Amino acid sequence: MHKLISEGKIFLSAGVFDVLSAKIAEAVGFRAVVLSGYAASASYLGEPDIGLLTQTEVLDLARRICRAVSIPVIVDGDTGYGGTLNVKRMVEELIACGAAGIILEDQTWPTRCRYLHGKNVIPAEEHAAKIRTAVSARKDRPFIIVGRTDALEVLGLEEAARRGRLYREAGADLIFVEAPRSREELEYIAREIPAPLVVNVVEGGVTPVLDLEDYHSMGFVSVGYVLTGIFAAAQALRKAYAHLLEKGTSKGLEGELMSFGEFTGLLGLEGKLEEDRQFLRP
Repeated sequence: MHKLISEGKIFLSAGVFDVLSAKIAEAVGFRAVVLSGYAASASYLGEPDIGLLTQTEVLDLARRICRAVSIPVIVDGDTGYGGTLNVKRMVEELIACGAAGIILEDQTWPTRCRYLHGKNVIPAEEHAAKIRTAVSARKDRPFIIVGRTDALEVLGLEEAARRGRLYREAGADLIFVEAPRSREELEYIAREIPAPLVVNVVEGGVTPVLDLEDYHSMGFVSVGYVLTGIFAAAQALRKAYAHLLEKGTSKGLEGELMSFGEFTGLLGLEGKLEEDRQFLRP
């Protein structure tokens, strides 16, 4: 484990998209995962992240992941899927299913993923009201609220920072400015927003992929690699399926595959069988 993580100086989260990916992240040692809306839309619907995933579908997926792992699950709640009352319901439902937090963004609906053009944002005070609603809905329960702004691309860096400060004042525990494009912009965000800060990293995106030490030195407390898992899974599946189609056999893929024993161990087969045996004993 990286020294900064083991010492608790920075928090690293893996993006997950289904129960299996969450169980793998837990098995390798991650202390928290993020249910990525982008990845969930791809895996659950086979569709791009353009606002097609519904609140019901996200809650269903979150509920199943939370039941399967013991580590905290932060859920990408998009805009809350409506107004303040929709946010209230979303927070209450997530707490009931055991989630550890929600990310709420200030885009208009339907949303656009970080690197698509045509993004727009709602008025800052309207989103601040959603943050206040989320804070009220969680009551005194240990539930993290991440205030995200997508204003950087459409309204500029200064407005993104202003919104970050406003969302912090509204009660957000963490502030997430989406898609800073350079180290200088990351440093500006850290300097201008007096709050615990999140940075999300996407390979091939605009945010610089740096070492943890670099993000930590700037003042970021949490780093999320939200799409690494689904990119890796998609590449591995494509490679394996193409090999099968070309060769007509899985021979040659042995080094690329998890063994049957490892896989059933990951799923906890022996524990389930023992549980079944206990029920069958007189």
